[in-house]
Order: sequence, then C-alpha cells, then structure tokens
Amino acid sequence: MDAEIDSVAVLGAGSMGHGIAEVAALAGYEVRLRDISEDLVQRGYEQIEWSLDKLSEKSQISDGDAAAALSRIEPVVDLEAAASDADVVVEAVPERMEVKREVYAELESVADDDAVFVSNTSSLSIGELAGVTDRPERFCGMHFFNPPVRMELVEVVAGPDTAAGTLDLVAELATSMGKTPVRVHGDTPGFVVNRVLVPLLNEGAWLVHRGEATVAEVDATARFELALPMGAFELADQVGIDVAVHVLEHLHQQLGDAYEPCPLLVEKVDAGALGKKSGEGFYDYDEGVDVPADAARDDVADVLVAVMAAEVAALVDADVADAAAIDRALELGAGFSDGPAAMADDRGLDALVATLDDRREETDAPRYDVPASLRDRAESGGRFHAAAPS
Repeated sequence: MDAEIDSVAVLGAGSMGHGIAEVAALAGYEVRLRDISEDLVQRGYEQIEWSLDKLSEKSQISDGDAAAALSRIEPVVDLEAAASDADVVVEAVPERMEVKREVYAELESVADDDAVFVSNTSSLSIGELAGVTDRPERFCGMHFFNPPVRMELVEVVAGPDTAAGTLDLVAELATSMGKTPVRVHGDTPGFVVNRVLVPLLNEGAWLVHRGEATVAEVDATARFELALPMGAFELADQVGIDVAVHVLEHLHQQLGDAYEPCPLLVEKVDAGALGKKSGEGFYDYDEGVDVPADAARDDVADVLVAVMAAEVAALVDADVADAAAIDRALELGAGFSDGPAAMADDRGLDALVATLDDRREETDAPRYDVPASLRDRAESGGRFHAAAPS
C-alpha cells in the first residue's frame, strides 16, 4: 500500500483515546479527537493539555514542542467532521462489540474511501469488526498499551482479509510515533499480551480459591521468584478486576473452558471491589501494597510458568506469533524482564509439562491441558528458543 499519512482521527476521548491522540500529535500528525458529547471530548483534550505540560515540566519535551502538539489537536463531536478527510481512523471506543460495530457502520458512510481503519481493541475479533465495513483489506488492529504516552508496545493485528500493505503502513505509523510494533499474524482472542497475562492472573486466583496459596505467596512468587514487575493480584487491581473478568469471559466464550473466570475474581466484581480505581480490590489502597519478599514459593512459580508456557505453545501453533515476538511483546507491554518463552526454557519444558499433567489429573481442569507441540518439544529435549552457543 503506497500511502502517505498526514491526518489521524481518533474516535473516543477516554484514557486510551486521548493518549493515542497525544502521541500522534507529538509525532507531527494533524489529529481530530472525537467523542459523543462536548463534555467528554473536552475532558479528553484537557487531559492531553495536562500531560503535555507535565512532559514539558520534566524536560522530556520542550515548551515549544508541547504547544505545537496541542495546536495539532482539534476536539470535535461530529463524526463526519472528525473522519471525512482522515488518512487513518483509530477507534478507541468502549470495549464492547456492539458499540464498536455501530461506530464502524456509521464511520463507513462518512470516511474517505481510501482511509485505513484501525481498532485499539485489546481482545475482540478484528475480522468481525472489519466485516461491518467495506474495506476489510484496509482494516487491522492497532493495540496501544496504557498509558500510550509511556508504553512502547503496539500490537499490529491482522484480520483474515487485511492486506500486507495495510500492516506495513500501520507498523510504520506506530514506529513514527516512537513505538515498537509487534505483528500479530492471527486474529486470535486476546492477541498476544492479554492471551498470556490474563490466564496468568486467573491462575493465581485459582490457586488462592482452591486454598493452595495465599495472595501474598502468589504475588511474592511473581515478583521475586519470576522477576515480574508486579504480582498477579497487583496486576488485576491495576487493570481493573472487572476488565480482567471481561477479557476472561470473552476468552471463555471464544476458546472454551480453559479460560473460565475464577469465582474469586467474579466475587470481587460483584462486590464492587474492582481494584485501584475503586480504592480496594485484592489490596486496600488506603493502606498501600506490601508484598513480602520471603513469601515466594518455587512450586507456585512452576504452576505460573507452566500455564504461560501452554499459552505460548498455543499461539505459536496457531501462527499468531513466534516465540521471539511473544517474548518481545511481554517485555514491552507488560514489563517482563524475560519473556514467557525464555522463562519456560529456563525452567525446563519437561518439568513444566509434568506440572501441567499432575494438575490436570488432580483437578480435572482443562486449563492444564498440554498442547501437543509443547509435549513434543519437552519429550525431544527441545526449547522455544534455540540454546545460546556455549
């Protein structure tokens, strides 16, 4: 696809939308930020102004660059005014399929015929969204991570009909914004990062729900044994337990019982204890988070890494991404010091398969099923990554 991008429309002025608009403006693009009411779009615009001021105060950009970026952003409510002459339209509306489908149906009638549509969805089907439009070959996922101004990763997700040129264009767009694109070749629920992270936090919840570990033990293991930036329950609180359950429900519906949300998570949502945003989740944010380093357990680490290894194998088998891309995505998008494939190699695939088999026999839970390719690798002494030369 031979195209030059000058203007970007961002639909949705919430935390993701206004963040994407800000990075696009900082990269030099003319941006129209759109939401359904003047109040919502103005609130998003004011958040951009505040963020640019902070970047300037910290000398991360100059005062002139901040002012120039802000001048490139026009807040609008009318969809046609936002999208009619945009080269790329970035959709960042609420993560509900019916809402997104309605937006695309309306957008198709006002956007330029040559415009590229991208969705910031974190888990919904790119193919289904593209099917609402008349341009599935010019439609793909462009999944930023929160907050977009700071997070480096962008998952560029192919739908079943996405043209190679569209993926190239969107990857170049991400690079021009100072991001690192990781291509996701299969339109699988959860893409790469959420497909690994959300089952990880779900497994932590199952361990506690079954009385096999405490919240402190799970989070200490993740932090101090596996060197993850935060524990499973810290992560659930950070992203919102309701958001985690929503993604799990989608994975459960699309991929089967291995992704059944743990009742412990559902109970928190039902009680309104959604995590940091509500002041309380698995931790009380009036008291702060204290994860004891001496509570880490090696057997808990084995289970957590084994579950991630199964997800990596499933993604590789489906040609969604290779092990190197999966590791890069988790390092950039979730702050892993080592990616899940490298972690699995370090612990030994044979040991992890044995862990999964033991737990499958003990619990009869399908989340411990071993992908055939993972078992084959383990039995042959293989790894996800080639061994480093000695």
